[in-house]
Amino acid sequence: MIDYSKLPLSITSFSEFAANSMIYVDKTDLVANLARFRNPFFLSRPRRFGKSTLVSTFHELFLNGLDKFQGLKIVTDNLWNDKTYKVIHLDLSKIKEQSGDVTFNESFLQQLDDAFSHSGYEKILNEEIKTPARYLDIRFSQKDIDSLVLLIDEYDAPLTAVMGDKEEFELRRRVLSNFFSTIKAYSGKFRFIFITGVTRYSNTSIFSAFNNIEDISFNPTYGAIVGYTQEELEHYFKDYLENAVTELNEDLGEDKYTYNSLIEALKLNYDGYSFDRRCRHHVYNPWSILNFLKNPQEGFLPYWLTTGGAKPSLLVNYLNTFIDKKVKKTELVDYLNLEFIKRTNIAALSPTITSIEDENFPFFAILYQAGYFTIKKTEPDFLFVGLPNKEVKKAFAELVIEKLTNKDTIAVNDVYKDRIADALAHKDFTALKDEFNKILNEFSYESVVSFKEYAFRDVYKVMLQLLGYNTYTEYQTALCRSDLCFEDDRRLYICEFKVISRADNVQEKLAKAKEQIKEKRYGLRITDKEVITLAIVIVNENASDKQKPMREVAAIEIVK
Repeated sequence: MIDYSKLPLSITSFSEFAANSMIYVDKTDLVANLARFRNPFFLSRPRRFGKSTLVSTFHELFLNGLDKFQGLKIVTDNLWNDKTYKVIHLDLSKIKEQSGDVTFNESFLQQLDDAFSHSGYEKILNEEIKTPARYLDIRFSQKDIDSLVLLIDEYDAPLTAVMGDKEEFELRRRVLSNFFSTIKAYSGKFRFIFITGVTRYSNTSIFSAFNNIEDISFNPTYGAIVGYTQEELEHYFKDYLENAVTELNEDLGEDKYTYNSLIEALKLNYDGYSFDRRCRHHVYNPWSILNFLKNPQEGFLPYWLTTGGAKPSLLVNYLNTFIDKKVKKTELVDYLNLEFIKRTNIAALSPTITSIEDENFPFFAILYQAGYFTIKKTEPDFLFVGLPNKEVKKAFAELVIEKLTNKDTIAVNDVYKDRIADALAHKDFTALKDEFNKILNEFSYESVVSFKEYAFRDVYKVMLQLLGYNTYTEYQTALCRSDLCFEDDRRLYICEFKVISRADNVQEKLAKAKEQIKEKRYGLRITDKEVITLAIVIVNENASDKQKPMREVAAIEIVK
């Protein structure tokens, strides 16, 4: 019988893994390799990828040695022979929000004093100590302070939480900058320093003051230091994967899944992340995989989205602060194509940010660091990034639609789900045209006025996907590519779009769309479902002196 209690959901403490015999994906060879160095390190990864577990592993290793590592690579391969150290462990995500009249500076001081106290030092915090930097000066004046290990998890959380508050952001930035400057000044006191975060505020005087830190975020050696590789998934969770096949088939009442087809479905939904500059390693999001394995009968749900991982405060606060200021809605339109690949480089994904007011504060880099985009392939001097999997595509579709229409997914479903389903069920394509036009009207004039031909197609692809249809664009056949396909349980719909600039050309373009569908034999698909081909004409006519602009679906007709 499968023991779901061994799945490490919401567990980040290494000691809890050991005490409760939880499944621990062994990366201690990488931990040992990194921990042998004495210089400070920084790792950036999105939320829900296991950064806190990694930090906790360092904590246990340096504090207690190998006692709880028996059976792991670090012991079996004889990778560690260092002594133990006192560990100062800070989690700044715990103090990102202010509580009542307590300031961030005061909260930081309290956590710092508690961390030293947990390591066996007497508390020294008093009214005379005003800043964390001053606290360190006093601490390190003590002769017995030497060879400490410093671990800082989610260092950027306090800044991200107040991104839209210029004054508070600057206050916190100054506190952190002085703190890290002091750490650097006493670098000889530390055996090892490891810092994690989602983003790197490269030039906000935090890391510029701490300029000897090594950023391993793109280093291929540590590309799989968090997340689950395919090999790890199948090694550590084999019984759970086999159980998922049984549970899914029982729920469906048919033998739809085999072990291999389940693996392919998991790759489609949750795999595809790569963070190293050579795109050498691909990993799964642990949070999504563990939730699936615990609840396989629920199917392939978007756990990253439904549990808040897809809306980290970094991205939400950025958009709330800068939408229509630095990020135009017209720019968001370009992201409606969920299949796009963008050529970029490491500098663009980990940019220099001079201040929160920087006009070049990079939206694309924020999306990468938040976990929406990942490295898809590499070439010398370039990286190619895109959306990693189906789960993230759904999350991203919701994000973009919400910002372009001011409606969340629940509101979209309430308005359109039943109406479109009814129109399709009855093959009422006049009603479908009406609903498609209502969808178009959800977008602001500022957004729609900049639509290129592909943008109309992408709008409907994204909206239909949010409504629960399986959608894909430019489906390749031997003769051509169709513009848009979407399907439900009974039917596959294949659409050819024609966008015209003059309303008096509708019938002409409609005829051409029908002719193309027949000539290219769009309806020939290997499927058990009924195939329906649709010709769709959209008028995108700009305003002249005497008329208003027209942007509407002028015709939808079935092609038999």
